[in-house]
Formats: sequence, structure tokens, C-alpha cells
Amino acid sequence: MIPCRQLLTRGYAFLVSYLVTSGSGWLAAAESNAAQQHYQRAISAYHDGKVTEARQWLDQAIDENPAFIEAYLARGYLHQYERQYQAAAEAFGEVIRLDPARPEPWFRRAIEHFNLGQFEKSVSDFEAFSKLEPAQKPHLWQLGIAYFYTGQFKEGKELFESHQEVNTQDVENAVWHFLCVAAVEGFEAARSQFIAIQGDARTPMKEVWALFKGAGSEEAVIKAARDENMETAQRLRADFYANLYLGLYYQSKSEETKALDFMNKAAKSYKNNGYMGEVARVHRDWILARKSASSSPPQP
Repeated sequence: MIPCRQLLTRGYAFLVSYLVTSGSGWLAAAESNAAQQHYQRAISAYHDGKVTEARQWLDQAIDENPAFIEAYLARGYLHQYERQYQAAAEAFGEVIRLDPARPEPWFRRAIEHFNLGQFEKSVSDFEAFSKLEPAQKPHLWQLGIAYFYTGQFKEGKELFESHQEVNTQDVENAVWHFLCVAAVEGFEAARSQFIAIQGDARTPMKEVWALFKGAGSEEAVIKAARDENMETAQRLRADFYANLYLGLYYQSKSEETKALDFMNKAAKSYKNNGYMGEVARVHRDWILARKSASSSPPQP
């Protein structure tokens, strides 16, 4: 079984060695049909940094063999790496159509549906993945986040509680649990149920936890994130997380103007911050959509 964090990291890095060695093992058979040759050329092109050429070879491989699962999967990875969300979702969808018992494309398509703001579809795909890989369910924090956006706060709360059992020192998990509780029971109830975390050494997670607990401040989070003793890359990453979780803090207090301000700042660097960078962008767009809907005149 593949831990969800490993799946996620592998996809964004596009480890071609996986694509060569996984699946049915047909490459080892050294068969020489045209589709396989095109696929191998795509892998070689990607290794050489020729992404456009790799995509063209994959297209030819699929034209030769429309049931070529590994080529669709590779196409999905390429689109995912380039943040072509819809195209990636469609490629992973082809893998699902051809082999619905294969877990990974469900996970991958769930990510792309989330990136597109299609939260119900994302939840459905994550749940399909978890049915195929039930031992992964407690690790599936991405599903917990998707539950928040579909309003399935009870399910989100339970997911983050189960994740706490396998990842005991993660402030982010505690915060998303807080958000789900606050949405149903209110801010003070969420604070009273806030999960205790002591070992998350990432900057500024200690200050983020204190803020949500009621023992810290916005200023302390920002100050920690902008510590000049950190290297530039570390400081930029810390600043992203400060803005993201300050935005979520004000979201939990139903102060969406402040939430949007911080989320706008976080979303500016979403491309450099992996999955949580996408969450910042998606959350910003989610707030803007809500604001637009609330200001639109009723339809006759």
C-alpha cells in the first residue's frame, strides 16, 4: 500500500521510474509493438526535459492502443505536473474507465477535482480510493479537507480525529478539525475541543496552534514567519503558511473579509507550496464565489 503523502509527492515530482516499473510489467516482456515504442520514447523525452515531445509520443501511443492504461496514467501525471487540472482529471478518468479496481487514479482524479473546485466529485473519488485501500483512510487528510468544502463537517471531524491517530504532531490536522467543529458547534466549542499538539517544529506552527487555542496572536504568527535568521526559502514558505492559517483562523470566526485578505496573500505563492498551495488558491476562489453569489440579485 502507498501512503497518501507518498502518492501526492510522487505525482508532483513525476517519477518516471515508477511509470516504467509499475503496473502489469509489460515493459519487462520487451515486446516491440508501436504503442509501447511510442511510450518508451515519451519516457526518454521526458528524461531529456522535452515535455512537449513526451506528450506527443504519449498521444501516439494512445492512438495506437486506446486501451493503453500506463500511457493514460503518464499523460495524467504530465498534465498534473503542469497544473492542467481538467486535462489531468480526464486522463486519470480514462485509467478508471479501463481499470476501475486500480486505486491510484481515483486518488489522482480526486486531487484534480478539488483543484477545479468540484468538491463533491473530489469527495466521491477520495471515498472510492479509500474503499479500494481501506487501510489508507486514516491517512487521507485530503478527503477531510474536501469534506469541509462540501459541508460534511461531521465526516471531516471524524476523518481528522482518525488522522490524529497516525499523525500525532501535526498542527494542520488540529486546525482543520477545529474548522469542522466550529462550522457546526461554533468557535468557542471548537476551541474547547482543540487537539493538543506539542511536537510540530515547523515555523510558524507553534504560533498558529497558540492562536487557535486563544493563547497567541496574529502578530506572533507573522513575526515568527518573518524571522530574518531563517534562510530565504524557509522564510517564504513560513510566510505562506502564516497567511494560509491566518486566513483559516478568520474563516473559522466568520470574518470572511479578513480571511480573504490573508488567503489572497497565500494564494500568490500557491505554485511553490504543493497541495496546501492549491488549497490556498481554491479557498480564495471559494470565498470569492460565495461573495459573488450573495451579492447577485435573485433570479425571476
